[in-house]
Amino acid sequence: MKMKWNYTIKTFTVMFGLAAFLTACGGGAKETSSSPESAASTEVASPETSSSNAVTETAATGSNGSEQTGSATAESSSTDDGKIGKDSTLEELKQQYADKLGYIRIPLNDHPVRRVSEEGSKNINIANYSDAVVDMNAGVPIHSDSQRLIDDAFPFFTTVQAPDESYVTWEEATNLERAMVKTLFIAREGLLIIEDAMKNKDYSSTSFHDSKDFFSITAKFESMAPVAQHPRDITLSTLYDKARTSWGKLAAMDPEQDEAAFAEMYKTTRTDANNAMGFLNVLLSTNEEERVEEIYGKK
Repeated sequence: MKMKWNYTIKTFTVMFGLAAFLTACGGGAKETSSSPESAASTEVASPETSSSNAVTETAATGSNGSEQTGSATAESSSTDDGKIGKDSTLEELKQQYADKLGYIRIPLNDHPVRRVSEEGSKNINIANYSDAVVDMNAGVPIHSDSQRLIDDAFPFFTTVQAPDESYVTWEEATNLERAMVKTLFIAREGLLIIEDAMKNKDYSSTSFHDSKDFFSITAKFESMAPVAQHPRDITLSTLYDKARTSWGKLAAMDPEQDEAAFAEMYKTTRTDANNAMGFLNVLLSTNEEERVEEIYGKK
């Protein structure tokens, strides 16, 4: 079945017309087995514990007392022009932007990257409180953000993958879940474009190079995912970080120089993406606790 749908990021155009899935279906099915922890090479924290994301993201204390990922740390003494994020306190953000579920949701047009001060600390936490992956310096999404994208991507990661399950609404999803719906959907299309180029041994197309550009941009430190506001966001964030690290490595390679090495890196990239997509499907279901235990096993 072909779907006549285009989505453009700068010059990056992805065509949702390829029949193959990246096997991120079947109720969280993955190309590797066992738990989310094994999918991330034992680096993934369990949903009930905290994790940091090494170089790209450091931990920040959230409104629910759990440790948040998707943020960076900086000295609060900085008053220079051009500093990253808008100064805020956590209490201010909760009062102005918290929804009925308690999630802080800042619109993309209202400075989504914030410098959140911590009581009794000289440090501040730089965090993205929107529902998209953004350039932390500019505070804008790394790709166009449209309702059309959401209308296509959200069903894909829910009912298309496991139609017998029930799911939360878009309004109930966390900021990170929403961002992953959009970013992983585009990434999936990019991976399919690259796979098609490998099969045809033709790496000259604009779509192939634009797909690599998207992966390169996504892998950059400046591309900041939303901060975790739910315990399971932490695991999803770590799976995403693992996937985007692979994307960056793939984007840096030239298949014409070493096709075998490129193909091997593609396999790793595909697996990492599938693990994140499969777990996202589980998190968006209304019985996520049961499905996590069923698919990944008890902790």
